[in-house]
Amino acid sequence: METNALILEANNAFYEAFNKQDLDAMKALWQDDGAAVCIHPGWPVLRGYTPIIQSWKDIFDNTDHMEIRLSDVGVLVTGDLAWVGCQENLFSIHMAGVQTSHVHATNLFRSVNGAWKMILHHAASVPPRSQPGGEER
Repeated sequence: METNALILEANNAFYEAFNKQDLDAMKALWQDDGAAVCIHPGWPVLRGYTPIIQSWKDIFDNTDHMEIRLSDVGVLVTGDLAWVGCQENLFSIHMAGVQTSHVHATNLFRSVNGAWKMILHHAASVPPRSQPGGEER
């Protein structure tokens, strides 16, 4: 399989674990060492496997009815590192109805023993179109 396809497969597995709130699948995707970094929108920087996995557990324990659909996905591979930039289009169901939000994510993967492992997830909110600096989607 082509390298870009393998990277996209790893990235899609990350969002599948997120959408299914599957902590075991999420654990399997991350590089299990102190070099991993995760930045959720509005959260402090998390460093290391244990705090990152705990953050996903907390998110899954406190989130219902959320789905992420990706757009604007791009891949860059150099050696044993690969970057995926994408827009996360989040849909969540609340008592008041469906809420949508948009987040840009940069996901960094490292090839480890033939498997692409996540070493960085950095997500930042994207302003709505009506605000200055917001992009047309």
